[in-house]
Amino acid sequence: MRVLYIYRHPDMGFSIGKVFKPIEEEMEKYAEVDSVYLPCSNYQPKSLWKNIRAARKAVSQKRYDIIHITGAEHYLIPFLPEDKLVVTVHDIMYYYYLSGLKKVLWKWLFIYPLKQAYYITFISEFTMQQVLSVINLPKGRITVIPNPVSKGFVFKHKDFYESKPVVLHIGTLERKNLQHTIMALEGLRCHLRIVGTITKDIKERLKEHNLEYSSVENLSDEEIVKEYRDCDIVNFPSTFEGFGMPIIEGQATGRIVVTSDMSPMKDVAGGGAVLVNPYSIDSIRNAYKLIIKDGGMRKSLIENGLENVKQYKTSVIALKYLEIYNKNKL
Repeated sequence: MRVLYIYRHPDMGFSIGKVFKPIEEEMEKYAEVDSVYLPCSNYQPKSLWKNIRAARKAVSQKRYDIIHITGAEHYLIPFLPEDKLVVTVHDIMYYYYLSGLKKVLWKWLFIYPLKQAYYITFISEFTMQQVLSVINLPKGRITVIPNPVSKGFVFKHKDFYESKPVVLHIGTLERKNLQHTIMALEGLRCHLRIVGTITKDIKERLKEHNLEYSSVENLSDEEIVKEYRDCDIVNFPSTFEGFGMPIIEGQATGRIVVTSDMSPMKDVAGGGAVLVNPYSIDSIRNAYKLIIKDGGMRKSLIENGLENVKQYKTSVIALKYLEIYNKNKL
C-alpha cells in the first residue's frame, strides 16, 4: 500500500504537522509512505491555485492507494482522485466567526468539498456534529479518530507543591479563557505559568488581581514538555476547541488537569480531569480550592488520566487510520 500525506504550509501553524507526523512515522510499519507540504501559506486565489498544482504534481509521482489531506486544505478535494481521498477535519470554528459573502465563500472552499471525498475523519464527535449541522454526509464514510498524544509526553512523578502550586496555562487567545482564570485565581497561593504572548491588557489584568506569574513563548517541543513536567496543574478551561491537546498532554505527564465541562473537552478528558464551567469564575476558583485541599482526589485524577490517555497513543490511532485505508482496498 502506498500513502501520500498532504500538509498545509508550515507558516500556517505547525499544529497539524505535529499531530500527523508521528502517525505518518507509525504508518511506515504498514505501508510505503510519502508526504508533501503545500508551497503557499495564504488563501489568495493565486496561492490556492499554486497549492492545487503542487498537490496534483505530488499525486502524479506514484500510484498511490490513499491520499490523505491531514487537515484544513479541503479546497483540494475536487482536484484530486476522490476515490482515494481521506480527509481529516480538525475544526470549522473559523466558519462561525464569519458573515455575509466571506462565510459563503468559506463554506464552498472548506465544507462543501467534503461531500466528494472517499472518507472523512473528525478529531472529535463535537467537530463531526458541527460539520453535519451544515452539510449531510453518508454515515458509512465518516468516523471519529482523535488526535494522538506525542511520544514526548510520558509520566514523570512530581510531588504536588501544596503551598504554592504551579498552574500551567497554554495559549493566550481569547477562547483559551486566560482572563477568567486570572480572576478565579485571585487570592489563592499559586504561580501562574503562561505559555503564549502576553498582551498589555493581560498584563494589566494580572496586576489588577495581584497574581504571581511568569510567561514564555516560542518554545521548542522539548521546552513545552519540560513546562508540563515542572507544573502541578494544567489549566485548560477553553470555551471553543476542536479537540484539546493540553488535556491529554497533561494526563500523559501525570498532572492534574482542569478543563471545561463542554464538548469536546469533557469527552477528551474522560474521568481524568476536574470539569468546570468556563464562563463561571466561581466554578474555576472552587475547583482549584478543592484540588489544593484534597490529596486523595489528586491521586485519583492522575490515575484516571493515565488510564484515559492510553487510547490516544500514536500506535492505537495509526491502526484506526490503517483500518480505513484498508477498506478502500477491498
